[in-house]
Amino acid sequence: MSGKIFGQSYRRFYAWLLRLGRVRAMLLGTTIAITTSVLVTALVMAVIPGSRDFFWYNMIVAVVSPLVSAPGLTLVAISMVYQLNAAQTALTLAAETDALTGVSNRRSFMAQAELAFAQTQAGGPPFAVIMLDIDHFKAINDNHGHIVGDDVLRDVAHACKAALRGSDCFARFGGEEFVALLRVTDTASAAVVAEGLRKTVAALAFESRTPPAVTVSLGVAGYLPGSESLHDILNEADRQLYAAKAAGRNRVMVAGGGMRQAS
Repeated sequence: MSGKIFGQSYRRFYAWLLRLGRVRAMLLGTTIAITTSVLVTALVMAVIPGSRDFFWYNMIVAVVSPLVSAPGLTLVAISMVYQLNAAQTALTLAAETDALTGVSNRRSFMAQAELAFAQTQAGGPPFAVIMLDIDHFKAINDNHGHIVGDDVLRDVAHACKAALRGSDCFARFGGEEFVALLRVTDTASAAVVAEGLRKTVAALAFESRTPPAVTVSLGVAGYLPGSESLHDILNEADRQLYAAKAAGRNRVMVAGGGMRQAS
């Protein structure tokens, strides 16, 4: 228990120090160092006989010494804190990001989706999930090579992420399959968004690269009262995705009926 309290206090102090900034931290550190030095010197003079004869000399030393050394030492310390924070941020980002495409990875998506599910179950706003799969991706790799396949994955991922809101999460779920978490969105609205993603990918220009065109199939499912877990919604979106593929690909299938196909 005490360790948990200490950890929370440390994190709060760490965050406060980062907000303080280098200059203010340096001034604060110098002030603390001078104050401590003066108090210690005064205590020593009160205890050691005869030291009061050198009162002003001791006080000048007590002030000048930390005034010279404290700013540099404090600046070094706060710089190390900033470097540590940058390293921790980079590690967190790497742990939550798909290395190839730069969008969120499955782990990050699941954490955000579980939170959205819990909030909706507790009476919060609805959310919806879109599963997206690149059509004939194996053929792209087989006919044009894995380098081209990687380019296709990156282009599709970047285009879809850019087409969504900042509050949405777009992630690589595995292989050529992606998933989007749409917060504060019902199933009907998610179907419109999915159709927009389908058209966005279909309109991608691959310039001199091959293949000249890429399409995607999409499945949409939203939270319904009685949903027991997030996996129920993901499984339903996945079923709709495979229904879209079975119906001819390059189309959107929606849980509860409905289909939007290539136009």
